[in-house]
Amino acid sequence: MTSIFPHPDFPARSLPVDENGICDWLADATPGAALIYYRGHLGHDRMPSTKVLPEVLRRQVVDVASRIQQAAEAERVFLLQRRNGDDDFSYLAIKAAGRPRSSITRGGRR
Repeated sequence: MTSIFPHPDFPARSLPVDENGICDWLADATPGAALIYYRGHLGHDRMPSTKVLPEVLRRQVVDVASRIQQAAEAERVFLLQRRNGDDDFSYLAIKAAGRPRSSITRGGRR
């Protein structure tokens, strides 16, 4: 069974990895490796109007979600969700095998 990084029992509305950590994971992870990049309700928690996260953390969540989305669009990862409870999901990226469609660099430029 493939291990999940970090351990899946961290608290809801938490960001276990930052944008640089995602870039490192993308470079180093083997195909099939799993990364939990957010736990909470991503679509809701990242909106400024909800005010469920401090602004600094909310912006980090937006950056991480954008980086993961870029990786998915480049076919570097597959995205999954695991329901933990009401409004509590673990968001996972699974490293894809093979060559990505395009490279992703810091700053979002190709």
